Amino acid sequence: MLVSMARVQIIGTRDKLDRTVQILHRAGVLQIEEKPPIIEAMLLDEAGSRQHYEITQLVARLDALLALLPKRMSNNLEAQYDAESARPTADVIADVQNAIAQIDAPAQAVARHHDELEADQVTLPRYTKTLRQLMPLAADLGPLRNYETVALLVERKFSAVIEMLREQLPAIAKDEFDLVARNIDAETTAAILVFPREHSAAIHTLLGRESITQVRLPDELTNVPFKEALAAIETRLAVIPQELQKIHAELDALANQWRTCLVVWSAVLHDRLQEIEIIERFGATQYTFVIVGWMPRKQISSLSDTLTREVGSSILLEELPLTEREREHAPVVFSNARPIKPFEFLVRLMALPRYGTIDPTPLMAIFLPIFFGMILGDVGYGALVLLGAIYFLRRSKPGGMKSLAAVIAYCSLWSIVFGVVYGECFGTLGEAIGMHVFFNRGESVIALFAFAIALGIVQVGLGFALGIYQAIKLHQRHELLDRVAKVIALIAIFMLVAIAANTLPKEMFAPSLTLLLVGTVLLMYTIGWIGLLLAPIEILGTVGNILSYLRLAAIGLSSVYLAMVANKLAGIFGNVIIGVIIAALFHALNLALGILSPTIQSLRLHYVEFFSKFFEGGGVDFSPFQRRGMV
Repeated sequence: MLVSMARVQIIGTRDKLDRTVQILHRAGVLQIEEKPPIIEAMLLDEAGSRQHYEITQLVARLDALLALLPKRMSNNLEAQYDAESARPTADVIADVQNAIAQIDAPAQAVARHHDELEADQVTLPRYTKTLRQLMPLAADLGPLRNYETVALLVERKFSAVIEMLREQLPAIAKDEFDLVARNIDAETTAAILVFPREHSAAIHTLLGRESITQVRLPDELTNVPFKEALAAIETRLAVIPQELQKIHAELDALANQWRTCLVVWSAVLHDRLQEIEIIERFGATQYTFVIVGWMPRKQISSLSDTLTREVGSSILLEELPLTEREREHAPVVFSNARPIKPFEFLVRLMALPRYGTIDPTPLMAIFLPIFFGMILGDVGYGALVLLGAIYFLRRSKPGGMKSLAAVIAYCSLWSIVFGVVYGECFGTLGEAIGMHVFFNRGESVIALFAFAIALGIVQVGLGFALGIYQAIKLHQRHELLDRVAKVIALIAIFMLVAIAANTLPKEMFAPSLTLLLVGTVLLMYTIGWIGLLLAPIEILGTVGNILSYLRLAAIGLSSVYLAMVANKLAGIFGNVIIGVIIAALFHALNLALGILSPTIQSLRLHYVEFFSKFFEGGGVDFSPFQRRGMV
């Protein structure tokens, strides 16, 4: 069900503003709206603006520090958070500034060193590989002083560029250069160019103009002989693990000393930022402030008592009368029993129900598992699905996946129940192990289809009943006539079918036909002139909605037959091991389809056939002004 919401107004004197905001923040039950347009907006004073800027800067630095430090588990974060929240903001800011002054510089230095070492660990091995390839060429060159050495790696298909260099270099360096080239593998040609340093600029310009890639070593190894550079890189790589271990120890020490405090301060200052920023939504006069928002009606008394007790009698909280427009835009809060709550996730997948309408969650919690169980209906499959759902329930964090796992767990229980009724355990193995068959759906197909249709009549009829009730409650004349017309036409069609099946006397034909015409004409009236065409289609569509429930039987039967095929294939092969493997593969496929297909089809029956009769989306989620806390 949906919680009854109230639009409230809080009025108080300006000297009580900060304390009032803190109490509302701590209570976390009021969604604060923009001030009424007839009231002047409240603006931050100079002190508030200065504190907002200061806290924004500190929060950014705190979050940056927390990103550098390893995470730590702490059991008393909530207690520390409560203690720090109770302190004056100025004192917390002073402590944060002092802490940042102590640890920011060393933490940043350690982090930079850590990043440099990790970068060296990735890049230096590449230099090692390249230098090993160039070493044979370097051996062909004699020792030279005041000369620059450039290494080149060229794809063999472009090796003609080496000869082009030989032709152009004499014009730049005359004969004062040496160029050695060699194919070092099937795809690469390496070259080493040695030339006087005075020609460095001109030769580098030539290499750049011809788009020739140079092997660039780290700055500290530039112009160092390749053999010495290789030795230096290998020495560097050997000591990096020890240096990283030392840095991790330093970061761990900083985290052990400071991380808990930084986490708590970050949460407290984030909350204080919210309290400052929310003020811009308030209205104000010269001496008072005005807060308007939404909250659950049942919590008004508690919040009013808290404000009176902690702020004083100068604070006035009152419930405002709602206009129809305001009622339509009221935020939505679910209030369902714990077993039903996971199904709220499935309702949200479609849309939030509009405030004041019917919450379909409890009904979905009843019908969806039954539909799923009717389709899958196997003790063995149901037990496996239940075990998987329990596993994901334990491993998932609160949220959509955990809710979905809980829904699947409920559905699997109904699969086991229907499996007992059908006498199925991995298909026909149920009979083989002595399970009693109360209802053999593989043989009683007509009865199974009739039961599916009956479920459709019950759920679609319930949907129309809820839709009619909701239309009366919300004074929706058009929707009321539409739903009543369809119900009348549907009843008439069922009567005609019963007459054709000799269940009703033939004398009922004329009244049934009259009833059908009344429903059709009434539906035409609600649609307009185009209803001459659309009304019969709408009525047939409603009948189709009920016939859609046949999928509960048809898809279930396909699962039965696939399990039967799996078991028969297992007996065809003379080898037990091969038979078990084949059967296991077919049962695994059947189980996968048995999870996916019943889920999709059951959801479709709710979203399309059931919800369309009464559900009105467009609701807005309740977003109260509350502390971030230790999230």
